[in-house]
Amino acid sequence: GVILKLIEPGKGLFFHLEVIIKEERIHTLGIESEDLRVHEYEKLKTLFLSLKITPLERTVMRLRAIKENIEVENIQKSCETTNQCLEDIIPSIKMGDTEKKLVFGIERWIKEHGFDLGFDPIVAVDANSAIPHYNTKEGNGIVNSSSIILIDFGVKYQNYMSDITRMVFMKPTDEMINIYRKLLEAQEKTIDIIGKETDPKIIDRLCRESLVEKQLPNFPHSLGHGVGLEIHEYPKLSKMSDDTVVNNQAFTVEPGVYFPNKWGMRIEDTVVVRNGRAEALTKYTKKPTILSI
Repeated sequence: GVILKLIEPGKGLFFHLEVIIKEERIHTLGIESEDLRVHEYEKLKTLFLSLKITPLERTVMRLRAIKENIEVENIQKSCETTNQCLEDIIPSIKMGDTEKKLVFGIERWIKEHGFDLGFDPIVAVDANSAIPHYNTKEGNGIVNSSSIILIDFGVKYQNYMSDITRMVFMKPTDEMINIYRKLLEAQEKTIDIIGKETDPKIIDRLCRESLVEKQLPNFPHSLGHGVGLEIHEYPKLSKMSDDTVVNNQAFTVEPGVYFPNKWGMRIEDTVVVRNGRAEALTKYTKKPTILSI
């Protein structure tokens, strides 16, 4: 069973560690080197001179990459909530709305429905949508009669995350819709090959090649990232990844096209791998969403 230790004055972390190490006769102690503070590491070495301290290099995170069924259910519920949020929020978008107002609307909806934010939502209007890692807190975009709007957010349910990006058009040009359809085709084609192809490096490359074939620019970020108790987990879908796609992993697939100082688009789903195939859990429509003014 699980034994809980109360961290309190006089009986802190190192007190409990000392007791456990003696009782269990521990000779090697694994640490999460990316999370342990320097002064904590130095104190460990000083207190336990005979102890071998071994960095686990995110071993626990890699174990977390494969979800149990209850974890997938929690992520699925989180994704269903993003769909409901978008169904309520998007029709209410109107000219004159600021990015910050739309973010506030998303945050309020999530809290009012008893959920928590997965991360700070991103709403990027027009030229701001061409900035891949845009920070709405620092922006001042306003919706006008011909705006293109990128919405990227996630919900936390039972501590499990979701991540979705959808585009909204006020009065799109033929060029915008044409590029959107090409991006969507590349995104859905990528989801379809996951499972048949299990190397994230190849999945990433095939997606980018699909965009190049359509005369679209490459995107300057990874294709996707694992989702779970944190918004960025394993596996990573990128040209640098050394992971393998297997059943019960949950991750994003989020290619984009960006035209600096003009506008950009990204389509993102959270998917889960089941029976050797990827299924999108974020089911809000990917047909072009055009608001009538």
